[in-house]
Amino acid sequence: MAQNVLEEVSACFTAPAVSQASVVVGESEAGVRKALPKVVPLVLSSLIKLSEQVGGIDVVWLMARDAHEAGTRADVLAAQVPKGQELMRALLTDHYSGRIASVATESGIRTEAVEGLLGLAAPVMLGVLGEHAATDHLDAPALGRWLQSQRSSVTGLLLADAATKARNGHGAEPAVGAYPHAAPLPAPDAATRPDRLLRQWLLPALVVIGAIIVGYWLGRTPRPAPGPGAAALTTAGLTPATPAAPSGRDVATAADAAPVTAISGRYDAGTENYIYDTGRPVRLALIDGTMLTVGANSTENKLYTFLADATQQVDPVNRTKGWINFDRVYFDARKATLTDESTAQLQNVASILKSFPTAHVKIGGYTDSTGYFKDNLRLSEQRATAALAALVDMGVAAGRVEAKGYGQKHNVASNETPVGRALNRRISVRVTQK
Repeated sequence: MAQNVLEEVSACFTAPAVSQASVVVGESEAGVRKALPKVVPLVLSSLIKLSEQVGGIDVVWLMARDAHEAGTRADVLAAQVPKGQELMRALLTDHYSGRIASVATESGIRTEAVEGLLGLAAPVMLGVLGEHAATDHLDAPALGRWLQSQRSSVTGLLLADAATKARNGHGAEPAVGAYPHAAPLPAPDAATRPDRLLRQWLLPALVVIGAIIVGYWLGRTPRPAPGPGAAALTTAGLTPATPAAPSGRDVATAADAAPVTAISGRYDAGTENYIYDTGRPVRLALIDGTMLTVGANSTENKLYTFLADATQQVDPVNRTKGWINFDRVYFDARKATLTDESTAQLQNVASILKSFPTAHVKIGGYTDSTGYFKDNLRLSEQRATAALAALVDMGVAAGRVEAKGYGQKHNVASNETPVGRALNRRISVRVTQK
């Protein structure tokens, strides 16, 4: 495992790569070289900060995994570059403009160019983290521990930067939120990083970022505002959401679960599971005062938003409405044994249910159409019960949770393809009382 991720990422920016980057962002090579050693530590320190928040390391691990896998898929990479810029806006919040302006001033380049370099450095950094996670078989907690081991490299650069500012007669910038930019790194050695990573990450990203800057940010469809129950990590800053008062048994129409066409993710042939894209990070305020960091498209955010929004009520008539699929709960093949990676999401859901103590939920289990109907019905019941038992073990009162298996009924996709079968094998949750 690499001992210094800063050096590894910096080594991706070889001389040819810097030359192309300077053309894309419209700045001199000297300016890009001067800015990158400040941009790269800023990305790393921001990810470390995110990993230290409740649930944050799960978000970092998922983004790193997806970024690594995007290395050989240009279509996914094209989506990751603008996400890199958006991610940095989200993590730096109201410090974003100040950090950008500071790097631009010290590097002698435009603020727009710094933003472009941030959007490029973020997916490269995540790709390197994802590569290490895959190579060394690191789960989210292990990746978090490794990221903590990288703190010293960022801190050392931060102290050097402060000392340099002091010598030049400038006050040191306080470390609020993510760490400020750091002093320049040693010049990267092009031989320390295989050309493979350069081809997979940097060069395709440089081609994409030019089109992204011109087209994506100027012509993208505006994103709907986050739900009232979630405080999105946006440039407006972190504004923790407060759980709404439980609304009892008021009746209205609940929103249908997202249709299959809205599902974003990919099929993993190795595990035969569907890996969902949980979206950009958002933070949820829990009743105990802690903040839970999850994806905007995640099960947790959808459940929290429904519970916190008084305008969304349980539909007691149409019980097919309001189901929310778990996106990170899996079982061993043909068994009701939860995988280790499922614990994190179940724990998050347990924490959310504790924040809404009057809420009751139902867990539904589903299978694909492979095998016998009776066996599938039994397996789905056992899996739903296993998820229920896990929530109870995590402190949710048993009387607030019920479970039912539906077998191969209520498919959400065709059983004719592996992807469709993976989507049909699922566990869902429905609020039955707020």
